[in-house]
Amino acid sequence: MGLISFEEALEEILSSVVRTTAPELRFLDRAVGQVAAEELKATFNYPLFDYAAMDGFAVRSAETAAASPERPLRLRVIKTVAAGEFVEEELPPGGAYKIFTGAPLPPGADAVVELEKVKVEGDEVLLFEPVPEGANVRFAGEYAKLGQTILERGEDITPGKVAVLAAFGLGKVKVFTPPRVAVLSTGSEVREPCEPLLRPGQIYDANSHSLAAAARREGFEAVNLGNLPDEPKLLEDFLKEHLYGFDAFITTGGVSAGERDFIPELVKRLGIEAKFHKVAIKPGKPTLFGTYDGGRRLFFGLPGNPVSALVNFYLLVYPALRKLQGAKRLFKPKVRALLTEDFRRKNASRREFIRVRLSFGEDGTLFATPYRNTSSGDVLSLGFADGVAVIYEGVKEVERNRPVEVVLF
Repeated sequence: MGLISFEEALEEILSSVVRTTAPELRFLDRAVGQVAAEELKATFNYPLFDYAAMDGFAVRSAETAAASPERPLRLRVIKTVAAGEFVEEELPPGGAYKIFTGAPLPPGADAVVELEKVKVEGDEVLLFEPVPEGANVRFAGEYAKLGQTILERGEDITPGKVAVLAAFGLGKVKVFTPPRVAVLSTGSEVREPCEPLLRPGQIYDANSHSLAAAARREGFEAVNLGNLPDEPKLLEDFLKEHLYGFDAFITTGGVSAGERDFIPELVKRLGIEAKFHKVAIKPGKPTLFGTYDGGRRLFFGLPGNPVSALVNFYLLVYPALRKLQGAKRLFKPKVRALLTEDFRRKNASRREFIRVRLSFGEDGTLFATPYRNTSSGDVLSLGFADGVAVIYEGVKEVERNRPVEVVLF
């Protein structure tokens, strides 16, 4: 199984996602961060009625045409209208209603003059300039019409979308069930945080925790299965027991070509159909991907280096989980930024993703500062980076202040 390009790997992964998770009905406060499994339409015109956009006086605009500082127009204040109060009586000629923001516009009135532009004398209000028709009024149906789509299937349920649905009286929405994702770290040298390092050469497990955290932050249901030593029988038995409990299974480590890298062989023995093993990218070249359970479930064998594991989660695993969840937007957002220093490399045969931190200049220009080295073992770079800058194949040098594409994490 030969080395393939990043685009080929991504295409293979996405074409292998042949289903979406099941829909479920959720209350709005539990739907945020999930993906809509239905299209919803406006249940009425929005706003439902004409209303005042600010505090002031509701008037007939035609009556104000001759108002001026020299000859102010005097109108009698009939009554006060608050939000939630509806006045059935038509505004009589020569009259005005004191009105508050959000209150329904009384019949006969077609404009609202703001408080700052009038003078109140007893039960009269003085206007010093004409008021245009429709001034400071929000009209029924101005924002949305009955039957207009307000939520599309596959859209993310953001706090803003929650506001929209709630404004139309929709307290529940169907969402795709979050994909259930397993994360398993491998390596005989790996120990759990809070445990003592018993001998030289041991390290703490950063991978399972970072990957599970990333999956949870993106709205997926992640289960951290911890770490197992590099023992083929133990790994095989564990995978047999747990593989079918998840929509996607992620392992880290043991995926390269060394004597202690058992994952590729285990994949064969467990009936997982490997689609590719090794991608022309840096970091993450040994990444393995396959499907099982008749193509319904996904398997990702990520490298053991912390940077390789997390970067490739965002670049390759995340889009697959998003498609599995029925999302329209599959990829992490990208921006263009100027590199703050020169970047050079000797070997330009692979696409490289370098960790960068973003910042704004005084004029609003977006800058990307590379981490001090490109080692895939430097876990500190993951705490430094806002994303990765993309250095394409064949590019050996990017000069300072040149634009780069940055994938945001």
